[in-house]
Amino acid sequence: MPFTLRPYRRFTVQSLVTIAILCVVHTPVHAELHMPPVVQKDSPYQYILTLVDAMSYAKSALAHMTKNMNSQSNEYDLLQGLKLGKADFECAASQVSPYAASSTETIQISARGADLVFARFADLREKSVSQYTAILNSTDGRGIEQGTVLEKQAELGAAYDETWKLLAPAAAEATYSVVEEDPTTGRMSGLALTAKQRDDILQTLRSTFGEEITRGIKAGQISLVAAAADLYEVIGNQSRKTRDSK
Repeated sequence: MPFTLRPYRRFTVQSLVTIAILCVVHTPVHAELHMPPVVQKDSPYQYILTLVDAMSYAKSALAHMTKNMNSQSNEYDLLQGLKLGKADFECAASQVSPYAASSTETIQISARGADLVFARFADLREKSVSQYTAILNSTDGRGIEQGTVLEKQAELGAAYDETWKLLAPAAAEATYSVVEEDPTTGRMSGLALTAKQRDDILQTLRSTFGEEITRGIKAGQISLVAAAADLYEVIGNQSRKTRDSK
């Protein structure tokens, strides 16, 4: 924090800018255009690809805030970043939501969970816009009491944090849709994918999230990267036989 908190201190608008965005900034990436998903509700392969696409929109949403968080940022930049991020989260939700009607239970559960996460983030971004707009409207250049601001920002930050925690279970459930029993051994050592489909998914994950995810889930990773790493670890496990290699 660039300043020391003291009782009854009043913040300037610029200080509030920093506070307002702390709970939504993660790591820099590039924005993407919204493309409608190819929906095959009972295809584990197509669902995993769609989930990764949705996660790429979430990554883009985070990038908007990082891009606009610098010493030259003004109120317009920050509000624009929040609104663009909201649109990206809405895109993410629209990618996975059709799969909530899948007849495959694991796909259905995963899609419902992911849809909830992304839709909730879109709502939280809207609340961030409303809170920041209220701050700008109420200060009138004279600052605002720190207690009210910090309480609201703490509540919002906690909501963001709790929502991120819901992404990992949704990703884990998605992996259950592609792991299947090997009819020869009776063990859950098969993949409901061809070798090419597996490679397509792994390549998409690497190109979206980088080589970091190939090393598995690590301490300090943000939830989005950890979810991607989980997908990569399960699908990329070479001991699991693809359908065309059995």
